[in-house]
Amino acid sequence: MGASDLRRRRFAFLRRRQQRSGSHMTMIQHLAELRTRLIVSLAAFLLLSILAFIFYEPIFGFIIQPLCGLPPEKLGPQGCKLIQTTPLEGFQVRLKLTAMVGLILASPVWLYQLWAFIVPGLTKRERRYAIPFVVSSVGLFLAGATFAYLLLPTGLRVLISLGGSDLVPFLRADGYISFVGLMLIAFGVTFELPLILLFLGLAGVLTVDTLRKHRKIAVVGIAALAAVVTPSQDPYTMLAMAVPLYAMYELTILLLRYLTRNRPKDSI
Repeated sequence: MGASDLRRRRFAFLRRRQQRSGSHMTMIQHLAELRTRLIVSLAAFLLLSILAFIFYEPIFGFIIQPLCGLPPEKLGPQGCKLIQTTPLEGFQVRLKLTAMVGLILASPVWLYQLWAFIVPGLTKRERRYAIPFVVSSVGLFLAGATFAYLLLPTGLRVLISLGGSDLVPFLRADGYISFVGLMLIAFGVTFELPLILLFLGLAGVLTVDTLRKHRKIAVVGIAALAAVVTPSQDPYTMLAMAVPLYAMYELTILLLRYLTRNRPKDSI
């Protein structure tokens, strides 16, 4: 599919959005709608972050568990306790951890707001996918974050070992929380990619034939993405991420073929 076809499909999608929204919204109205949905998402994030701030101790214990599961020789003299180097670092770590948890827990809200913002551009049948979209989005995000959490012990062991026996690890709390948060969110977002492809297919931007034709590009892209996102950069961890991602790519093709089976050939 050439660039002209992509532009034509994108313009058709935007035109459908305007026609099915009941009226032609001005730019100011679009911005006002976007602002409202951003405010709702932000309010949910702040509320859940406050709750996470209150229950900080058990959350911190859960986050540090992968580190505590490492062999003693990999932990240094402080064991699995993280060090604080500045008076403000403890407060910064608490804020960072609660913000990370708030973002994850608020994912159903901001994913729904995202869907609601783009719904006017979809057909009546496609609007029925709202609940499946939100549920699957949350499920995939949590699946990616869980997958990252399970890979953390292996990633930490490999990364600490790369420094050699002459380096003694003294892990700072801020650095560790940043590392874990990046991995959880990166994996969660990465696992959303098949759903994005499915949505683009339903919107008419991509087709089943296009996804089939670019399987080799998908394999290379997934391998490169796994190499960037995985924490330890070792082949086992990268394969552990790349294999399920490609499996979801193939599943996306099957689902898109099923959901668009009744569309006219020239519209998909």
